[in-house]
Parts: sequence; structure tokens; C-alpha cells
Amino acid sequence: MKITFPYWGNYTIAFKTLFKKLGLDVVPPEKTNPRAIEDGAKISPEMYCLPLKINIGNYLSAIKRGADTIFMVTSLGGSCRLRYYGAIQEKVLSDAGYDINFIVFDQTPKDIYKKIKEVSGASFWQIIKAGWFFYEKLRLIEKLEKMANYLRPRERIKGGTDKILMQAFLDLDKINIKKELAEFKKEIEQKISKIEIDKEKVVPKVGLVGEIFTVSDGAVNFGIEEKLGKEEVEVHREMDITYHLKKRVFPWKDWLIQRKINPYLGSTVGGHGRDAIYEMLNYVKKDFDGLIQLLPFGCMPEVTIRPILQKIHLKSGIPFLSLSLDEQAAEAGINTRIEAFVDVVKNYHNKKKKI
Repeated sequence: MKITFPYWGNYTIAFKTLFKKLGLDVVPPEKTNPRAIEDGAKISPEMYCLPLKINIGNYLSAIKRGADTIFMVTSLGGSCRLRYYGAIQEKVLSDAGYDINFIVFDQTPKDIYKKIKEVSGASFWQIIKAGWFFYEKLRLIEKLEKMANYLRPRERIKGGTDKILMQAFLDLDKINIKKELAEFKKEIEQKISKIEIDKEKVVPKVGLVGEIFTVSDGAVNFGIEEKLGKEEVEVHREMDITYHLKKRVFPWKDWLIQRKINPYLGSTVGGHGRDAIYEMLNYVKKDFDGLIQLLPFGCMPEVTIRPILQKIHLKSGIPFLSLSLDEQAAEAGINTRIEAFVDVVKNYHNKKKKI
């Protein structure tokens, strides 16, 4: 059995390690590119969202390199079509003539453990160790991404942060031993501490909200965090895997979210809709200078809450930009909108400083 899985930004490194630690033969997905998006969209249902089409494109590339089994994770909560991705993707590939085995993780940790054990044959402790090592890598990836978002707008030598980060992720991909990971953490922290920044520099802050796949994968959103950083804007993003893991461990988090957004939305809309409202209200409270919503074109939860985000924007005055992404989206068009938005954000930021 040769397994593959959807490409998901830098998280791909952690998932690849997890499956290898379980003793599985892995065919890693190639980084999402225009060809993968085109191939996936060609055989996918037209009205389905961009993430599904990208997943299909990732699979096709891996299948050509020998993959015969696909792991599809749907246990991130929410009630959007992600729950049906496995079934839809399996049918799409079957209709296209591919005989592929799908292993879909359901909503419960018990189900995930049962399927991993069944597929890998690993012992209880092997699964625990592999899971913990996966989590350590995942947390380091998220930490490095957050540090980069702080450093980019303040660095004295432009591009230095991204150069170190790119090499760090290449090195992290090769680490499979806990001791090596501990040493790597120390090394990368030392390298990052040597990046020269202007600590006194006050820069505009922009919050990034929306659907988790489009928000957290730079290959899908055209590297929006890097682009904003180069424009000397600090980016904050709450939407990541750890955020959802915390919601699974602390179920009352959803209750707190609903309580805060009640004046705007009285029930769930699925996906990450409630989270986006909650995050925007927090960013307004923290006096941020702008907010960007990223969503796949036609994503029902995100489309439903967009008018609410616009209402908060009008009420608070905070600059707001909503970007819908599909297979037709062109980087040049996205760049133009981001550049115009950055001008608005900087004007808003400068006016606040004068008051």
C-alpha cells in the first residue's frame, strides 16, 4: 500500500512525518501548482469549492507516482461539505477511471485511532509516539509562521526572514528523530534571533480570517502573508490546526464564541463562519488596522457571514477586504487588490496616530 494525502501548506511536512513514523509507504503530494489546480478542476463537479478541486489535483499527481491509497481528514469540525469530501473525491476519481482506496478519518479521535491501527498495524505506544512527534512538528511550523509575520515588516534586510524560513522547512522535512528535532529548534531560534529588525518601528496590523484551507496554505492564497509583510504590514491569523484542536479539547470554546457573536448571528452556519465573526470582533477590540477574509468561491458558510463582517466594518470603520478564490483567480488581479487595500490600511493607521 502506497499512501498519499492532500497537500496543505507547511502542514504537509508534519503529516508526511506522521505517516512515515507509522511505518507506511508514503508518496508525498507535490506542492499545489497551476497544473494541479487545472487537472483537479477538469474532472471535479463545477459547483464544488476550490479546496476539493485542489485535493483532486494533488491526488492525480501522486497517483502517477504510484500512490494507490488516499488519506482524507475530515475531523476539523464544522458542518460544511468537507464532511462529504471523501465520498465525492472517491466518486470523481472512480468516474475518471482511477481505482483508488480511500481512508477517511471521521469526527472522533476513537475513529481516527481505530483506522490508523487497522491500516498501519502499529502498537498503541507507536501510535502515541508518532502522534506526539507529529504535534511537535505541527506546533513548530505554526510558531515559525507567526514569528515570520512579526519579523517581515520590521526586517532591515528585506527577504532575510523568508530565506531562513524556506531553508528551515526544508530541513524540518528531513528530521524524523526527537533528539534531532530538539536540536533543530535551538538552531532555528538562534538564526531567527540574528535577523536584524527595527524594534521601534510601528507598523499597521491586519487580521486574516476565513476558511482554514485558503487562509493557511500560501500555495492557494498566492502567499498573501508574505506579500503583506513585504508591504510592511504585520499579519495575524488565528485559524490553524492548533486552534481547532483546542476547540476539540475544550468544547466550551464554541459556547464562548457563540455568546460573543450573538448580536450578529444566533446560530451556526457551518464551516468556520462563526469563528470569522468572533475573530474580527477581537481584532476590532485590539485596534487593528484592517481585516481580510479569504474564502473559496461559493463557500456557503463564508458567503453567509460576509455581510456580517461588512456590517462590523461599517460600524467600526476598520478597512475590510473579502477575496474569493477559485481556479480562475489570477495572481496579478489579487496583487492589485492587495496593493490598493494596503494603501487604505496605511492611511487608516496614520490617521489614528495623528488623533
